[in-house]
Amino acid sequence: METPAERLAAWTGHEHAEPNEATVVDVETAARSTAAASGETLTPTNAVVEVVPAEADLVDLGETIDRHLARLSADGETAVCVHSVSDLLQRADERSVFKFLEVLTSSVDRADAVAHYHMNPDVHDAETIRTFEVLFDSVVDLRTASVSGE
Repeated sequence: METPAERLAAWTGHEHAEPNEATVVDVETAARSTAAASGETLTPTNAVVEVVPAEADLVDLGETIDRHLARLSADGETAVCVHSVSDLLQRADERSVFKFLEVLTSSVDRADAVAHYHMNPDVHDAETIRTFEVLFDSVVDLRTASVSGE
């Protein structure tokens, strides 16, 4: 499980990723809490980390993301990374996660932002993956480097 700093470093490590501002909404876990308590630093220095308590439901998580989307989309281009759908499915049932992602994709569209969503195909059956694929414009399978959709 990645810490907020590791996730941000992975994202900003790409050659075209030079954010003016970054926000990480992190669902707290024991491992992440320990790292955060140790004074972990983030780059860029203008990065904001908001920790959502582990016991929070998907509605609370969605409201937190919406609040940051509204703030960030007013300042220019906004990109969202959901890391990961697989983690969400460990916290809630498939139907609830599907509804959450339906609302989130609509929020991303309204904010004129772009988003990508990670899902580990090794821990889900093909039917579960197909269920969630319908929410997205395209799907990239890094195991085969194939793209489906628009």
